[in-house]
Amino acid sequence: MTAPAAVAAPIGAAAPAVQSPGAISAPPPIVWLGACEVSGDRHAAHLAATLRAAWPGIRLRGLGGEAMQAAGVDVRMRTTDFGFVGIVDGVRQIGSLARLFRAAQRQVLAERPDLFVLIDSEFVTTPFAMWLRRHRIPAAFFFPPQVWLWGRWRMPAVRPLARRFVSAFAAEAELYAASGADTVFAGHPLRDLVRVDDDPIAALRAVGLDPGRPLVALMPGSRRSEVSALLAPMLAAARILQAREPRLQFAVPLAEGALRPAIEAGVRASGVRDIAVYPHDSYAILSRARLVLQCAGTATLEAGLLGVPAVIAYRTRELEYRNARHLLFNVRYIGMVNVLLDAPVQPELMQDDVNPERLAAEAWSLLTDEPRRRAIQRRLAELPDRLGPPGAFARASDALLSLIPGYAT
Repeated sequence: MTAPAAVAAPIGAAAPAVQSPGAISAPPPIVWLGACEVSGDRHAAHLAATLRAAWPGIRLRGLGGEAMQAAGVDVRMRTTDFGFVGIVDGVRQIGSLARLFRAAQRQVLAERPDLFVLIDSEFVTTPFAMWLRRHRIPAAFFFPPQVWLWGRWRMPAVRPLARRFVSAFAAEAELYAASGADTVFAGHPLRDLVRVDDDPIAALRAVGLDPGRPLVALMPGSRRSEVSALLAPMLAAARILQAREPRLQFAVPLAEGALRPAIEAGVRASGVRDIAVYPHDSYAILSRARLVLQCAGTATLEAGLLGVPAVIAYRTRELEYRNARHLLFNVRYIGMVNVLLDAPVQPELMQDDVNPERLAAEAWSLLTDEPRRRAIQRRLAELPDRLGPPGAFARASDALLSLIPGYAT
């Protein structure tokens, strides 16, 4: 499935006409962006910049976090602290989520925005979309509910929730379009975002790492529950690896600043030497890693696009795991890189296998088995084409703004 170079039209519909900003005569609209995950917050920040360039004066409000705020979005409530994995974590936070929902709903009703863009985190955005629909506030999904991966039976309930579904994945867009939903395949933003703009050697030295020594990155996740489950076994595996090869050094890119205290406390307790915890605002350091130990999230695409072999780890409560495996009956892999390439390119460890010994064994193989490394990197080179052409944010911005009268004819 190939998207046009400039504008990806809704599948099965004509492409909307695009006006230049000077031709727009309608008052600047009010658009809300809602994200509850760190990755969604970052995507929302980049989307905000593209929306503002397309429609100068646009008034952007948001539910999000640090990235959206830094991008100039009027963030009314911080929601990135609510990232959770599974039903149990969700139930534990339901009281806080309900209070946040009610407060956000009062503000949204008071403004009645021209559009509300729901970004990823479907366990939060889907019920919010239901509320928006009841109150006749136009809504669109950017990274819609992943019915293509699990729970396809949900499609009849999800399809009416939004005016438009802007998808990052071709297979997902095809499924939504086949159901009759107004669908745009924008491609994945990481196709544009994952690039090395800074000098890797200078970046390594700036955080106290030696450019001449081999580097392993540890990426335990962007949610507190992920860090709680994965940081300790990753650090213990790092200690095993360092005992085998004392020259190894380690880096932990922070998904969000709020995670720093927990991660630094874990690092101090681990006994791992030569390890840097640094803000994840550049791919320069990650690009120099020979290996990544990482959670099964957006980070798998980041490492994959940089061509870095990785061990993907997923660990949660046993009940949650069994429930996830039941719902994901048509999906063979947990890491998005492997899903897109339809092969176990990056090794995956789940549940009890996520222990220091197994992590270290897989990591050592990827560090020392050069034919295996080269085979993985050859497959990773296919990944950009699986994510669609460059320009995802521009296509997403046009798909969203064309829902607002006065932008497109």
